[in-house]
Parts: sequence; C-alpha cells; structure tokens
Amino acid sequence: MMKLLSRFGRAKSGVAAVEFALLAPMMIVLLFGSVDLVDAFATNRRVEVATVSLADVISRDTEVDDQEMDGIWAALGILMFPDPSLTMDVRVTSVRIDSSSSARVVWSEARNGLAPLAAGASVALPAAMMNPGTSIIMTEARYDYEAPIGFLFIGGTTLDHTAYRRSRLVDPIPRV
Repeated sequence: MMKLLSRFGRAKSGVAAVEFALLAPMMIVLLFGSVDLVDAFATNRRVEVATVSLADVISRDTEVDDQEMDGIWAALGILMFPDPSLTMDVRVTSVRIDSSSSARVVWSEARNGLAPLAAGASVALPAAMMNPGTSIIMTEARYDYEAPIGFLFIGGTTLDHTAYRRSRLVDPIPRV
C-alpha cells in the first residue's frame, strides 16, 4: 500500500488536466464577467453621448419644431446602435433662469417613460448654470440596460444621464 501511495505522489501525468479542472471555472467566470462589464461601459457611453448630442444640437437652434424633434428622436437610433433606442426614455427641456435666479421650464418634450415637465415648473440646475437672464437646454436620458450574458448584472441596471447646454443663438429657444 505504501508503495502505491509513493508512486501516486511521484506521478506527473494528469497534472495539467487537474490544473485545468481547477482553473477553468474561474476563467469562465472572468470571461463572462468581462464581456458583461465591457458591454455595460460601452452602452453607458452611448447613452451619455446621445444625451449630450441632443442638448448640443438643440442649443444651436433658433427654434424647435415638430419636424426637427422627429428627426432628433430618429437620430437616437443611430447614436445608440447596436442597442435598441426604442426603450430609451428621453426628455428635452428648455429652462429659463430669471433675474431672481429661479429656473423655470419654458417647454418640455419627452419620449417613452419620462413625462414632459409642465411649463412654468421650477427645476433644479447645477449652481454653475444659474446665470440670471439666460436659458439652458436640459436633456435627460434613462436606459434600462440588460447585459448580453447577464452574469454580472442579473436583472439589469438603469443608466441615467443628464446634459446641460446654454442656448447659443436665441435666448430662450422657442418651441413652435
């Protein structure tokens, strides 16, 4: 019996298979986790770019009409590719800051799950944006992210972004 145990202790064949059997589950977890993490970062970046781009495009306008808003909503599909943009909740709001540094909604339009803000409603803005007599375009986006493998983000997670841009040509930008 001792001779058999001694021979078993000196044996080198099968070591690679044992090491693989011990390391493979950990490597598979790392692979699936990294795929989910990289996809989550990429999707988060696309949501951020879409939010900032909407604010930037609208802040350069002299007026916003229905046709332009339809084009902007359609552009979301391009900005969010390959993720489906139809599930992204978006709100665009024009905010006017009066002489008493009170930020009030001039107009607001939304798609999917976010509701437009009521005209005249008070809005909280970052302190750096509170310049009396100016207007701000505020865009908000919310995207319910579902990971492709679902290993790290079981049940999904919500990606939220808000972007602010000052009106460049007209103050405030009218909605016609």
